[in-house]
Amino acid sequence: MFCTNVNKILKNLYTNYRYCHSARKFHVINYHHHYFLSFNNPYIQSNLLHELYSSSSNRSMLVQKLLLENTVNHPLVKKFPPKLSYQLAFLKDIITKLERHGQEVLEALYIVYCSLLSGPTIDSSCHYRHFVIDHSVTITIRESSKLISQGTTGLCSWQAALTLADWCLCNCELLRNRRILELGSGTGLTGLCVSLHCKPSSYWFSDCHPAVLSMLQSNIMLNVTGQNKHVLGDSHEDNSVVTHTCSGDENVSLACDGHEWTELCDRSQILLWKMCNNAEIGVLNLPWEIIPTSDFVTWLSPEVILAADLVYDLSLFPVLSQAFSHLLHKRSCVLFLACTVRNEETLDAFIQLLRTMNLEATEENLSPPSVLYYSTDVPGKLYRVSAIR
Repeated sequence: MFCTNVNKILKNLYTNYRYCHSARKFHVINYHHHYFLSFNNPYIQSNLLHELYSSSSNRSMLVQKLLLENTVNHPLVKKFPPKLSYQLAFLKDIITKLERHGQEVLEALYIVYCSLLSGPTIDSSCHYRHFVIDHSVTITIRESSKLISQGTTGLCSWQAALTLADWCLCNCELLRNRRILELGSGTGLTGLCVSLHCKPSSYWFSDCHPAVLSMLQSNIMLNVTGQNKHVLGDSHEDNSVVTHTCSGDENVSLACDGHEWTELCDRSQILLWKMCNNAEIGVLNLPWEIIPTSDFVTWLSPEVILAADLVYDLSLFPVLSQAFSHLLHKRSCVLFLACTVRNEETLDAFIQLLRTMNLEATEENLSPPSVLYYSTDVPGKLYRVSAIR
């Protein structure tokens, strides 16, 4: 039990290191409250990380060993590595603090740090991030190391996606057994959290940029087939029931909840269809401008629509608001929109535009991050958008 819990705790600590510190300061002692106090195992004390720097030499060495084994040296991290600069910064920070507190540093920490520092140059265009949801669900995301790549910002996970995913994980009852459509799915973090943990009846990811759609499908397959749970050569089988990838114009018949439906599957619409954990998971190439005329969206009849970080470009507001209007006025459903508040005027302009289309945007109360930890230096907001009837 102890090793299992520490594995989760320290892996969460490490993988969120880059996103929980500001001004290059990593306050290890402060973060232990998020990971230790919720466990009842008496062997896991709330001051375990504090002991890294202040306990006896033997105890500190034990904590250092656990820290190393469950972060940089963890098999999952080795197979799907985070950004090299983050790994080096993490180790350097630990070593520096240990030396400053007069603690003996585990030799293995120096060895791993020097090995990473002097190792061969690897492709740094992409890296991985790992999110531990609970003991049974770990989300692994591959994303671009650059904020803008291949002409889009959709190849990396943004704060609003983390905000929406964390809120969904804390409000699973609103999503359970629901038909869900996500707009602008990006790397797929929000959708994977919901589809693998909140038990929707169906979850359809969507985006429109070719590179984003490609990475999105890759991340879905990485997680739903369990590739991120089997490391170091462990054998595993695909746990899916059905997978269908569409590469050209073809009519496909897919079993769905005991009935069959036939839909034209081409490059402009269904790219991936899969059953996982009794939920239907799919990927759509869905530009916002075609939503009002999409027969497939009509057939999906989503009950919940999710969207994160879509409100940033004034030129996109007309087509985005039209899409919202069509989705919400044509059926009984609700839309949850997560926004990072970079510019209050831009966000207010979009909310006002929704009102002119008889759409009401009500701000939801956002609790501090509780499942996924991320920086809140830039404020975020979550809106419940619905049609005024």
